[in-house]
Amino acid sequence: MKKARSYIYIFLLLLLPFWSAGQSNPYWQEPGSAQVDSFKQALITVKNDTVRMYLNRQLGLYYEETRRQQSLSYYQEMLALAIKTKQRIWEADALSRVGYIFGAIQHYAGAINSLLQAQTIAADPAIEQTMWRPDLLHKTAAPHLVRLTVQASILQHLGIIHSFAGDYAKALNYHREVKALNEILKDPALASLSYLNTGESYAGLNKPDSAKASFFQSIRYGNIAGWRTYEGLTYYFIGKIHEKEKNLSEAKKYYRQSLVTNIELKSSDFEGMDYQALADISAGAGQIDSSFFYSKKALAIYRAINDTIGLIAATNSLAAAFDAIKKTDSAHYYLKESVALKNGMNREERVKAFQLIGLNKQIKVQELEAAQLRTQTRIRTYSFVAGIIVLLLFSGFFYRNYRRQRKDKAIIEKSYADLKATQSQLIQSEKMASLGELTAGIAHEIQNPLNFVNNFSDLNRELLVEMKEEISKGNFDDVNNIADSLISNEEKINHHGKRADSIVKGMLQHSRKSSDEKESTDINTLVDEYVRLCYHGLRAKDKTFNAKIETDLDPSAGKINVIPQDLGRVILNLLTNAFYEVDRKKKKDGQDPAFQPAVSVATKRTGNKLSIIISDNGGGIPAEVMDKIFQPFFTTKPTGQGTGLGLSLSYDIVTKAHGGELKVKTEQGLGTTFTIQLNTDAVS
Repeated sequence: MKKARSYIYIFLLLLLPFWSAGQSNPYWQEPGSAQVDSFKQALITVKNDTVRMYLNRQLGLYYEETRRQQSLSYYQEMLALAIKTKQRIWEADALSRVGYIFGAIQHYAGAINSLLQAQTIAADPAIEQTMWRPDLLHKTAAPHLVRLTVQASILQHLGIIHSFAGDYAKALNYHREVKALNEILKDPALASLSYLNTGESYAGLNKPDSAKASFFQSIRYGNIAGWRTYEGLTYYFIGKIHEKEKNLSEAKKYYRQSLVTNIELKSSDFEGMDYQALADISAGAGQIDSSFFYSKKALAIYRAINDTIGLIAATNSLAAAFDAIKKTDSAHYYLKESVALKNGMNREERVKAFQLIGLNKQIKVQELEAAQLRTQTRIRTYSFVAGIIVLLLFSGFFYRNYRRQRKDKAIIEKSYADLKATQSQLIQSEKMASLGELTAGIAHEIQNPLNFVNNFSDLNRELLVEMKEEISKGNFDDVNNIADSLISNEEKINHHGKRADSIVKGMLQHSRKSSDEKESTDINTLVDEYVRLCYHGLRAKDKTFNAKIETDLDPSAGKINVIPQDLGRVILNLLTNAFYEVDRKKKKDGQDPAFQPAVSVATKRTGNKLSIIISDNGGGIPAEVMDKIFQPFFTTKPTGQGTGLGLSLSYDIVTKAHGGELKVKTEQGLGTTFTIQLNTDAVS
């Protein structure tokens, strides 16, 4: 039972960050003071290495800006556990955190070494595959996004370290890389931190307007994310810019706002910076009492958190304040303390070490580039010598080959002419095949109205004979009825005669050469006509052929500007292929006898796009030939049954002549869908 309670305790412990974080990204979420004691107690009792790694990370975050040495020890323990458990993303994050703390305590050599190691690890996407508990570092629990977030954090810290060393231009480049990564991550907390560090870089480059704009953006994104860790520090930086611009009233306003925020957020280090800034302004204004008050506040905080830089600033302020009121002993005491702190820190040597690492890295890169250049030079030299040798070998054959060139040229020219002639014949064959399909369909279509004309003509002849008989008998009522029937029959003869006339005109229109001039054309009418003509044409050639035809023509399709003869050929080609496929599948050996061949034709208007969609339930197009179907002369039909130009010509007509698109989707064994997509010009 005791062991079970221990596991439940661990489980609840791991959920604490999410309860406090709400909807924010857990990567940035620090534990509250109420959780810290529980985390420390858990570290004593919990044996699971991965859980201990997470607990060390959270405690490191909590002390990051207040007790940096303590924070560093937690991060180093996290790093050791990450290496032990082979959790590479956690290892990169631990190295990034260690690098930041090293930079904050002016150990620049250690900072840059840790961050460069972290950068190398995080650059490898393979580390995503074995990550433990990604949900603890990203709300989506996606290892890819965790790795990118860690990469962004590493770049942030590299930028911060370069700012510490005074290289603001390079720092700004790192922060721009972070911004580019956040285009993918879309993390407002990361945006807040990125804008804060960007503002610091602009301030260092003496661009106050850009700096202030970045700082205010940092505050805005922090509020969006519900992540205010550095809000007080941001107000402090804004105050610094106003102080540099000699606008002391605005500077004091932002320092005080920063102080209130940092007290609320319990950010001791930043609170000390606010007191120190107010002490310096007060001293400059001759307000010695205020300077004493603020300096002592700053000194107490910096001693509590053991911040060397802060202690130097506070002791300098107190020394200056005591000197101003002629208390030289006290002034000397604090000045002596300041000097001792400076000597202990030895910041200049650490900056040199940092710069030396960068220089050594640059030298290594240059040496590598030089080695690559030497290798390339050797390769070029060997290639040149080999080229000369090959040239000498081939020069012996040039004279003999020259004599054959003229003969070969004549052969090539003749072959090219033959190929062009064959190509023209094949294109004409494709057009004639298309015309043949239409002719068969038209013959079937024209037969119906002709049958009606003949039948009604025979009926009228019989009615006229009957009418004469009734006239001779004087039955004029019957005569009138017969006359009405004759009139009705004549109207039907006229209707079907016009129908036959329109079919003949359509055939003539299709058979004549395209004028390449677009006409306002009713798409639904065009599609409907070619569906019927294609189907009946196939039925005329093969009486056994049968397929279900489904049409769904959008009433809003209306008219658009097209070349009707050419677009009709495209529709005919696609329909012919669709009918061929469903018929082939039906006749295939072993095919399910319940299979019903079906072809569907639809039109759809969406905005300024009009689509003609032709689908079949045939066997589909094999994946290995999908890239070839629009190539000239490529066909999957048996020899003699296809020229391989139907889809090629259709593609050219749609894309080149009409500026549209011809798309295809297929699924093996289930069917194919071709979509003609056209722009609807300003035609109703």
